[in-house]
Amino acid sequence: MKHLRKWSLAAMLFASSPLPALQSADGKPINPATADRLHFVEQLLTVSSAARRVRASTDPNVQTLYRAARELYERAVKALDEEDRDAAGEALFYATETMFRAVRLTRMEGARAAQDEAARGVDARLESVEALMAALERIGKEKGREDLVREVRGATETAIATARAQMETDQPYSARKTLDTAYVQIKTAISALRSGDTLVRSLHFETKRDEYLYELDRNDTHKMLVQMLLEEKLQNPRIRKRVEKYLKAAKRLRAEAEQLAEQGDYAAAVTRCEESTKQYVRAIRNAGFYIPG
Repeated sequence: MKHLRKWSLAAMLFASSPLPALQSADGKPINPATADRLHFVEQLLTVSSAARRVRASTDPNVQTLYRAARELYERAVKALDEEDRDAAGEALFYATETMFRAVRLTRMEGARAAQDEAARGVDARLESVEALMAALERIGKEKGREDLVREVRGATETAIATARAQMETDQPYSARKTLDTAYVQIKTAISALRSGDTLVRSLHFETKRDEYLYELDRNDTHKMLVQMLLEEKLQNPRIRKRVEKYLKAAKRLRAEAEQLAEQGDYAAAVTRCEESTKQYVRAIRNAGFYIPG
């Protein structure tokens, strides 16, 4: 595209020094404002990030618009050669508009690709949730905890139905989040069944300090669950008010446990830490999520 190169030097001269009179191909002066607009459109079509994005697009509509924008630029250059400044200005205006339309299409193209990727992520998470639920059913049967399995299965089926409805209405990100919540609930239930079995069978600590460290870790886990499960729920003032007292109690009891541990009273620290964890469980349940504990 020879004119793009031909006008580039003149436009750059204008940008660096407005004093010299700019000239067209036949040596006639160019109005600085017109030269500035010409330079802007040239940069937009050749070296801008928008130009790179448009050239990289595989959408034929984007490429058609890009070719049209370049042809309009050429028309502006020709009009300037013929001293038809009105026609040049009009062509530059439409070249810019056409290029912006092409850029908007690339954004839509990117959004569609992101939606497709998100949809694939939902499918993968759905498979994980179903596989994890099957594992919970096996473990629940082994432990004689079919009651727990029934509760979690009910919550999981609701989550799956919600996620599918969200996918039907083009909300893959919301669907992924719904399934992530279900995944965490099932995983927590499995963890509770396994750790409960360990506690009954062989969890005998050598010292109260060791038991305190174990309870501290369990408390951290439940605090993390609060952050994962309740992040959105806590934006609702009604739900926040309902669970806030439990969260405050959990924080206070945890601080008391740490203070008791610093004083060497690990037995009392264990008790406080257990009470703190129970408050986190109550907060999660009162927000509408079932977890064992």
